[in-house]
Amino acid sequence: MTDKYEKTMKLSIFEGALYTFSFNATQGFVYSTLAMEYGFSPVVLSVIAVLPSTAQIIQLFTPMIYKLIPSKRKAIFWTSLIARSSFIIIPISMLLEIKSYKIIVLPFIVFNILNSIVGNLWTSAMKNIVPEEKRNRYFGFRNTVATFAGLTAWVLFSVILQFLDRKVGLLIIYSLSAGIFIYTSYLLYLHSIPETKVVDFGISAVFSTLKNKKFARFLGFVFVWNFAIQFAGPFFSYFEVSQLKVPYSYLGFLNVINSVLAMFLYTFYGKISTKVGEKNMIRYGITLALAIPLIYSFMTPSNYKYLLIIDVIVTALGWSAINLSYFTLLLKISDEPSENFISLHAFVAGLASLIASYSGGKVLSAIKDIEFGFLTGYNILFMIAFILRIIALIYFIKLNLGEDKRNLRFTQIAYMIVTRRF
Repeated sequence: MTDKYEKTMKLSIFEGALYTFSFNATQGFVYSTLAMEYGFSPVVLSVIAVLPSTAQIIQLFTPMIYKLIPSKRKAIFWTSLIARSSFIIIPISMLLEIKSYKIIVLPFIVFNILNSIVGNLWTSAMKNIVPEEKRNRYFGFRNTVATFAGLTAWVLFSVILQFLDRKVGLLIIYSLSAGIFIYTSYLLYLHSIPETKVVDFGISAVFSTLKNKKFARFLGFVFVWNFAIQFAGPFFSYFEVSQLKVPYSYLGFLNVINSVLAMFLYTFYGKISTKVGEKNMIRYGITLALAIPLIYSFMTPSNYKYLLIIDVIVTALGWSAINLSYFTLLLKISDEPSENFISLHAFVAGLASLIASYSGGKVLSAIKDIEFGFLTGYNILFMIAFILRIIALIYFIKLNLGEDKRNLRFTQIAYMIVTRRF
């Protein structure tokens, strides 16, 4: 590995931390507060919230970007600069007192569509920059640093929203995030990026990846899983803010717990994943993630304090395993040129997310006013999401990816993790 790539790996850690800090302003209780301020409908709330996933559809056309910008390094920089600079629109709109929610959602659309292309190009570049034997540890450490930055953001954002007027708080948060976003584009400009190996820029080349049977089978799971998690995904935070009226200070405290656990777990799981295999780690994570919608199914204003504590612990345990191992598994089963594989994967994930978010928004619009004992329409929506995740887990267990590690049950994986016998 050359010194310039060593420098790029370090820059990538710093860029990832700052990016995560700013990206948190587009998620969770901050985004939900913005949606309340501008009166988003359930469908608009849902579709915009999952744009980071649904915008991946555009990645299908990523290989063709080389016709416009042959240099991968320049393509990453210019695309990211336009995408991330777009968030300047939000604080400017607030200062000008523009009330239309359509202006507010515009930067979310621009950002997520173009940033999706950046993600594709960056992922394919990192596959060539980071040696395979170092990937689990490197990305585990990178995720740990990014999680700490996210923790800092959650604490700061919760304090701002708790003690300042809502509009003023949102103005400060989105002004700060927009400035940092622009700086991260400059950090990407400093990266040393290996140039593309793509020789065929057509759509047919992207779909030719289906000849890889392991990848084709994996795409089936990608669709089922993304549909399951995005069906109710946008409404967890909105439910906390709008229905349960959870104080921002408490939400900040919860995110601190989640982030501290995740920082430890990314490093810990990074060591374990190599030993037990990515598929086993993902199975372990998905099994834990089943509990999240189930917890929200029974959450009410009278019990949310302790149920949310359980939720953040389970979320950290489950999603840390999924996020780390899912990414390395995708890289492992992708051949070269990896851009084509990553593009089709993103297209399938984005399509599933779009269908799921629209469906979830429509279902909630129809049932949000239902009350059945202590259950509301939101609780019923989370029950449906729980069933969808069970289906996704069963699908994944039966998936044959030709893995070199033996398949393990959840209890076996948990025992190995607790006893560290791997």
